[in-house]
Amino acid sequence: MIKDIYSRDITAPKYNENTLEVSDELSQLILKIENCLFTRRGDVLGAPGMGANLEDLIFSLVLSETVIANNITSQISAYCLPEQGGFNVETVVSFYSTAEVDGCLVDIFVNEIRVIGALF
Repeated sequence: MIKDIYSRDITAPKYNENTLEVSDELSQLILKIENCLFTRRGDVLGAPGMGANLEDLIFSLVLSETVIANNITSQISAYCLPEQGGFNVETVVSFYSTAEVDGCLVDIFVNEIRVIGALF
């Protein structure tokens, strides 16, 4: 199994300061998805199409939940999924409104288990 550098941001909720690398495929996939979601398109040298531009998509105010979910899914398919497969990744985007705030919830499920939840 190939090892990958642990690239989770220090401010991330699940950050572990004692981890330097990850070797299991699920952990690698989750880290790749996080990197893809929170990277702006054009910020990665050698991969100008990588980056979901998630904040730009959500706050554009003209895109539907389906369009945003499809964009995220295409980014995950192109840049995150291992070549050998074995993972079923689903993206669910939901807009919500309360008396205090309007927002968006982005959930990423791997094999029907929620592994990432982002609230905007």
